[in-house]
Amino acid sequence: MDFKNLSVFSVANQNIQYLSAKQKIIAENIANVNTPGYLARQVEKQDFDSSLFSTITLQTTNPKHIGLKTPDTSYRVYTPNPAAALTIDGNGVILEDQMNKASTVSSEYKNTITIFNKYKSLLQTANTKINA
Repeated sequence: MDFKNLSVFSVANQNIQYLSAKQKIIAENIANVNTPGYLARQVEKQDFDSSLFSTITLQTTNPKHIGLKTPDTSYRVYTPNPAAALTIDGNGVILEDQMNKASTVSSEYKNTITIFNKYKSLLQTANTKINA
């Protein structure tokens, strides 16, 4: 069974890619905590609802129905204006914030994998009941 064509697994895959990119940027921020003039970067993504709609094809059955545009679910990497004061050498990375973000991303990644595995298990159970 190919799970890639199911919307739940497509959304999970997009979320894993986003979280991987976010973890990479956080790691770069932590690695540059002592680099003069370095400002922490962030990754931003569309909200969950818009990424869900991008994987589900909506059809109109009446010409009077309003069509929905498929939103762009890609993420962007950007450098926000520093919220806290910079260090003397102009570095804008706060190590504690980056470590908290890394922990949060790790938890979100684990949750996504858990949901993915639960749906996979559910489908495999349903498939064995049909074939038996």
